[in-house]
This record gives sequence, C-alpha cells and structure tokens, in this order.
Amino acid sequence: MSSRVSSSDLPRQGFVAIAVVMASILTAFDIRAASIGLPDLRGAFGLTVDEGSWLATFATAPQILVAPSVGWLIAAFGVKRVMIGPALLYSAISFTIPLCGGFELLVALHALRAALLGLFVGATLMTAFRNLDRRFWIFALAFYVLRIPFAQNLGLYTAGSYSQTIGWQWLYWQGAIVAPVIGVLFWFGGKPVDVDRKLLGSADWGGMAIFGSALTTLYLALDQGNRLDWFRSGLILSLLAAAAFQAIVFVWHESRVEEPWAHVSILFSRNIALGFAAIGCFMTASLGSSLLEPNFLVAVAHLRPEQIGDFSAPYAMLLLAAATGTAVVLVQTVKQRTTLMIGFICFALSAWLGTGLTNLWSLPEFKLIVVLQTFGEEIVFLAAVATLFSNVNPSRAIALTAYVQVMRLICSETVATTMATFVRQREQLHSYLIGLHVTGTTPGWSSLLLQLGAGSASGGSQAEAIKRGLGNLAGIVQREANVQAYIDGFWITFLAAIVGLVVVSLMAPSPAHPLTASMTSRG
Repeated sequence: MSSRVSSSDLPRQGFVAIAVVMASILTAFDIRAASIGLPDLRGAFGLTVDEGSWLATFATAPQILVAPSVGWLIAAFGVKRVMIGPALLYSAISFTIPLCGGFELLVALHALRAALLGLFVGATLMTAFRNLDRRFWIFALAFYVLRIPFAQNLGLYTAGSYSQTIGWQWLYWQGAIVAPVIGVLFWFGGKPVDVDRKLLGSADWGGMAIFGSALTTLYLALDQGNRLDWFRSGLILSLLAAAAFQAIVFVWHESRVEEPWAHVSILFSRNIALGFAAIGCFMTASLGSSLLEPNFLVAVAHLRPEQIGDFSAPYAMLLLAAATGTAVVLVQTVKQRTTLMIGFICFALSAWLGTGLTNLWSLPEFKLIVVLQTFGEEIVFLAAVATLFSNVNPSRAIALTAYVQVMRLICSETVATTMATFVRQREQLHSYLIGLHVTGTTPGWSSLLLQLGAGSASGGSQAEAIKRGLGNLAGIVQREANVQAYIDGFWITFLAAIVGLVVVSLMAPSPAHPLTASMTSRG
C-alpha cells in the first residue's frame, strides 16, 4: 500500500476511521454499561437474581462465537458486506429490547445483539489495516485501545445517570442511534471489493465453527463460575469439560486441514508468545481501575455508579487524550519494549498506592491511581498489539487477529472472574480472622456494644441497645474485611505488573513496521 494519500481518497479514509472508532467504543461501552446497570435492568424487566445473571452472560458470550472469524470474513467479503447489514439489525434489536417482556425472548434478543457486537469490535483492526493508509494505522490502533478506559468511565457514568434521569431504556436506545451512523460511514468509506472466490473456496468453516463454539462454552463457564461456586457446580464442570474437548478437536482439525484458518503454530514465535503474555499481565494489572476501585467504592464507600464514573469532569477527557498521545509518541520513538516497560511501571506504582487503602478512601484518594492506570492501559496495550503485528508474517495476520479477539474476551473474563472470586474468598477469610478478636471475652465487650447501639438510635432498653450494637459491629467487621480483601487484590495487580516487566525483558527487538514508524521516517 502506498504511503501517500491522494486528496480524493482522504474523505473515504476519514469515514472509515470514524466508523472504526465508533464501532470499537460502542462495543466496549455497551458491555460496560449493561454490566453496571444490571440491577436496574433486573428491576425493569422483573427478573430474579439468577435470571439477571444469565441475561448478562448471554448479552456478552455470543460475541466470542463470531469475533475471531470477523477478520477472515472481511478479507473474503469486504467490510461493506460484513458490517452494514448487521449495523442496521443491531439498531433494530436495540430499539426493540426495552419494549419486550419474557425472559426467554429477552435472552434470545440479547444473544443476537451480542453476536452483532462481536462483528463490530472484531472488524476494527482488519478494517483499519485494509482501508487506511499505513501512516494512519497507529492512530486507528490507538483509538482501538482508547475504548477500554473510555468505556470504563463513560459506562459507569451513564449506567447510573440514565436510570436516574431519562430512563434505563437509553442503555439500549443509544446503540440504536449510533449503529446506523456506523453503517452509513462504512457505506461511504469502505472500498468496493469483489468477493474473494479463492479465499472462499479454501474456507476453513469447520475450524471457525469449532473455535468459536469452544470459546463461547468456556466463556459461559467463566462468567457463571463465581456465582455457582466453580468446581462444586455440575454445570460449570460440564461446560469446562465441553470447552476442553472442543479445544482438542480444534487443534486436531487445524493440523489436518489443507489451509488452516488459525493454526496454533502462530503462537510459537518468541515475540508473539511473549506479546500475548504481556497482554495477559496487562489485563490483570488493569483490574485496579476496572474492578477493584469501582467495587470498593460501591461496597465500602456506598457510592452509585454515576458518582464513580464522574465522566462530566473536564480532566477525564484531557487525561484520555494525553494518555493516548503519549502512547503513540512512545511507540514511534523508543519502540515497543521500552514503551511496555514504562506502562508496566505505571501499573506497578498505581497498584502499590492501592495497597494503602483504608475505609476512609473515596473518589479523591483514587485520582492518582486512575491517572497512572489510564496511562498504563493506553501505553501497554498499544505497544503489545504493535509488537504482535510487527512480528507476524502478513499472510497470517488474519489468524493473529483471531487470537487477539480471544485475549480481548476470554483472557479478560478469566482474570476478572478469578479476581472477583479471590476478593470474595479473601473477604470471608478476613471476616473470620477479625471476628476471632471480637468475641464476648474481649475486655469491655458489653460497654462497646452499648456504645455502638446508643450511637445509632435514641431510647429503648439496654437489651435493644446491645442488639443494635451487635448489628453495627457486624457491619464494621464486614467493612474492614472488605478493605483488607481489596488490598490483597491490589497486591495481585502489583505482582502482575512485575511479571509483565519480566516478560518484556525476555522479548527480542521487533522488526520495522508501519505501526511503529514515525511520521518523518515515512516520508
């Protein structure tokens, strides 16, 4: 592809760039907003806790069924054929869901909507690489990475504010408005291409189907594992066994088919394997801002989602812009390895600050952590993906894109559910350990209970005051147990950042690539 862009080609590439950014952000934002707004959605649809949990699972899991194969579909059919129709269908479904009732219908519509979302974000990288000039690849990738902190903040804010202001229905209707715009942009921006008959004739349909099914089954197990207590649940064991069996069949199939779609041998390259390992460390280290901070502020500080997001603050947009610009400059100047190290150092510092958590912390105390996490997310993920694509043979880029989608959904879900389980179990342990020191044999026990009970209400007998005091004391023990559990969680993210630095130190220098070339060197 030429490094020069004709004046007549600039508008088309601009349409594609905007569409790619909107599609990737819409996907991340919808998932985040639906997750945070689940309690409101359960109330609106009249669902039980179990039904709400399964609805959230089916609103995400089908993404992974189609996302890994989207790069191949675009290569075979072109971005217009793959994206425009689904964008319009997504809009129609998003408009319809708030008007529906019945658990089964809601699950079916959410599952179909999730599959369409999988097309959106799965198409981002391949669409950018096939339709944009090389000098713009790094910016498309930067906005692809930007969706993560953007969705974390804006999703938190809107999930709470919609329910309090214009209505929970806008969690869906906003997508119904944005999706057709994405379709129109792809219509005007996408290159007109013929169907690649040769690629279609050698299609590895079996590999794509088995791979997507295995990952979807695994995602179902991961998403429900914490709620159903993992290996104590027959359903979780069955899902994990089914996913493992399908994974074995996929590897066997790819070793026998004449033209494998995504052979696992692509992972055998040193820098590619280490690049994926770095992304795994990144996803664990980034849990400080995506999971630990918001959950702490809800459980201990008792804030609502819109208070946590606080996306209306001007500094939030400036922070995202500064982090994105810094990431691009670092990748183009000091290259990937040094950039990755800088990002993981940001993560390590933010996690170390988080280990100083107390029950008095609220939004102000997390500001520096959020700043470091935002820079870390932008810097590490951008450099890691640039490492992957600069070390892969261009003929195998489609296969690499498939595994990037695996990391995006399966790895992120794995580390998130593992951390949620870890924090829950640590809270139980700390609650037990603290409780050992708060018993009837503790000196001043009765006077302590009377003091706690008298502070919560006036009047009543001594027995009633002691009863109130026991309730207040139980709340204090649970609060402190939560604080200790979240401190343990921040130590895990700190260790992940340190492991990330070790992984980066093992990488070899990456070859020259358009993603890492500066604007001046492109001429």
